[in-house]
This record gives sequence, C-alpha cells and structure tokens, in this order.
Amino acid sequence: MAKEPDKTEKATPRRREKAREEGQVAKSMDIAISASLVSVFLLFLFYIPFAFKKLYTLFVHFFSNPLANIPENNYLIVKEIVYDLAILLAPIFLTLLVIGVAANVVQVGFHITWKPLMPKLEKINPISGLKRLFSLKVLFELFKNLLKLLVATAVSYYLVTYLLEDVFRFSATPLYSDSYILIKYTLVMVLGFALLSIPVAVIDFFFRKYEFEESIKMSKQEIKEEQKLYEGNPQIKSAIRKKMREMSLTRMMAEVAKADVVITNPEHFAVALAYKRGAMQAPKVVAKGVDFVALRIKEEAKAHGIPIEENPPLARALYQSCEIGDYVPENLYQAIAKIFAKIYKKRGLNG
Repeated sequence: MAKEPDKTEKATPRRREKAREEGQVAKSMDIAISASLVSVFLLFLFYIPFAFKKLYTLFVHFFSNPLANIPENNYLIVKEIVYDLAILLAPIFLTLLVIGVAANVVQVGFHITWKPLMPKLEKINPISGLKRLFSLKVLFELFKNLLKLLVATAVSYYLVTYLLEDVFRFSATPLYSDSYILIKYTLVMVLGFALLSIPVAVIDFFFRKYEFEESIKMSKQEIKEEQKLYEGNPQIKSAIRKKMREMSLTRMMAEVAKADVVITNPEHFAVALAYKRGAMQAPKVVAKGVDFVALRIKEEAKAHGIPIEENPPLARALYQSCEIGDYVPENLYQAIAKIFAKIYKKRGLNG
C-alpha cells in the first residue's frame, strides 16, 4: 500500500532512481530459492553418479587401509577426508552461489549499495514497529510461510511413507543398493520441492513488485516540487521564454529596416525580403509574421520607408515555404521579379 492516502501518482523516473540508490527494489528471495532448488536437482542428476563413485572409492580406501586403525594417523586421515569431501561439494556450493547472484541480478540488475545497512531511527520506533507488525507485507509473509510449511509437510509425508517400505529392507540388501535408494529419494524430494517452489516464487515476485510500486508512489505536490527542483519553476521558465521571444522579435524588427520590400496579405501575413544584386543568389527572407507580428513588420517598414506590396497568394506562399534566413524558392522567382522590377522602376533604377 501507499504510505500515505494522498500518494496516488506513479513514481517518476527520478523517484525510482532515488529508491534504487537507497536499496529499494522489487526483489523476491523466493525466486533465488526456487532457481537454486531447480539447479541443485539438475546438478545432482548428472553429478551424483560421479560423486557416488568417488565416495565409494574413498570409503573403500580408508576402511580397507590398515593404517587407518592406528590412532596416531587419525589427524591425517580426517584431514584427507575433509579435503576430498570439500572437493566433491565445491561444485554444489559454487553452483548455489552463481545461481543466487544471477537470480538477483536478473530481477534488479547489477547494483551494490550499503545504504540499507545504515542505522535508521524509524526502525527502532515502537509505533512504526507496530504498524509494520499489522501490515499487508507481514500478513502475506505469514500466508506464504504457512503455505510452504504445508507443502513441505505433504511432500515429506508422501516420500517418507514410500521410503519406509524400502528402509525396512535395508538390513537384507547390499550397501550399494541402499545408497542407490537413498539417492533416488533424495533426488525425488529435491525435485518435488523445486517444482512446488516455482508457483510460490512467482506469486511472491508479483507481490513484491506490487508492494514496491505502492511504496514509491508520490503525491501530486511531490511531483510538482520535483519538477521545480529539476526543471525549474514553470513561471520562471515561462518568463524566460517570453523574454526570449521579445528579444527574437526585436532582432527581427531590426532586420526589417534592411529589407527591400515587405509583401503582405494584407492583414494576416507579412514577409520582408532583402536582395543585393551581385551579392545574393536570390532574395532572402529577413522577417516574417502573422497577425500582430505582421502588423509590427508593416509599421517598422513604414517607419523606414520600406515599400509594402499587397499580394495575398505570394505572401502566404512565402510564409509557408520559407524560414527566416532562407532564400526564396525558384518557383516564386517570377512573381518576386515583377515586384522588384516595379520597385526599381519607381526608384529610377534599371532591373
């Protein structure tokens, strides 16, 4: 559950990263346990025949060796037995270590943090302790452990019931046969626990994921505060954007004074063109705008004596096809050439 009623919003990426740094992750230990049981069964299936032969050889060696009956040799014999057993058990423990690490890495990725080990005052707070005692997490753990106990009891009872029939015959059968029966039932027991642990692990994983998502939920106010902290105050950002637009408009209006002609809609569009013969490959758009900005462009043009030509189709075409600083496209050359020819005629210049 969410820690507070007002925390109804999904956690932001920054909140998730902070939780990860603090060691809060959606991780199920039962996944690692289930994976270990399955791996141990598979390892036993292929490794036990080899290990059994080694153990059989080891016991034959020591029990048939007359030197093993000399008390002075006990230390060396025990040391050798421990060494041989360690060699045999090493693959099992190594497999458990690798599978345990891999199961956790698959769930949460590779991440090491020491923050969960740091002492926290709220952990020794009796009120917080009572709240945790009656939490959904504790109830789920109780249910899960009871389920595990029932499953383990049922599997053990089933196996022991059938195993007893063979146990009563142990005194009349060779040691090799008795060992084979014990190994067989050990494998069956490990397989039974492994298969039954899988659904428990899956349920636990999804519960942990649900619990984690609920624990990192945020309130709307927290999201706003985070946005202010990392992205800046929206009001300040809005003021900065407004100021940038004003500065951009001021620079554009300064370019209008350098234009040779302003082509208008006449009310909605205005595009200012500059053309220096011999220095430019074609007329260039130095300013453009609609509505209020178009009105400002026309006012600026009048203030500096820049010719204003009304040509609605051409004004719309220039506004839609060109950005500030672009040269006009070739398909508009003819229409613009007529306007410049008209301007040059008025000025008494040859086009």
